[in-house]
Amino acid sequence: AGAAAYAMAVRGVEMPCFDPRVQPGVGLGYALAPGGPRYDALEHDLDFDPVLGLGYSFPEARRIGAEPAPAGVLDEERGRRTARLLRLWSGLDALNLCVFASSPTRPLTIDRLTALVTAVLGDGFTLDDLLAAGQLRLDELRAYAVREGGGPGELPARMHDEPITEGRHKGAVLDRAAFARASAAFYAELGWPDISR
Repeated sequence: AGAAAYAMAVRGVEMPCFDPRVQPGVGLGYALAPGGPRYDALEHDLDFDPVLGLGYSFPEARRIGAEPAPAGVLDEERGRRTARLLRLWSGLDALNLCVFASSPTRPLTIDRLTALVTAVLGDGFTLDDLLAAGQLRLDELRAYAVREGGGPGELPARMHDEPITEGRHKGAVLDRAAFARASAAFYAELGWPDISR
């Protein structure tokens, strides 16, 4: 195994600083998003935690089907929520709109976003249009990644095998079977075949 066992990388790219054992949706994004492990591909799980999250953002998140849930829960709904959040921010990226100013946790709400794009285009632009742009962008990124041999990645084994040892999240680890089920739900939400099997 050597040094590879200690590398915190997915598909040869260093993982960002946010620990996926605490935020499993972020881990799904690191492993499965066609653009590789990025911290800015989707909103983070802690934002939608019913206790620790940003309650003001819950109504916006619900508009795309992302219901609040405890940050550490890793289940099929986490996979679907992660895909929905990824699709939204992909739509923002497709339109060159700043994700750090945008919905669901920031002041540029979905209504403001769609009004802005409508004003620029001179034609109606809806949330469905935004999500369709995000889906198309993800589909194209994925097609390119698969063509170039960059299929889905795997998180470092340490994320599944070594729990956090101290602090508020002591004991947090990503169960492999739960991660696989959440991954399958992620793929299904985006309409993609699960090529990780």
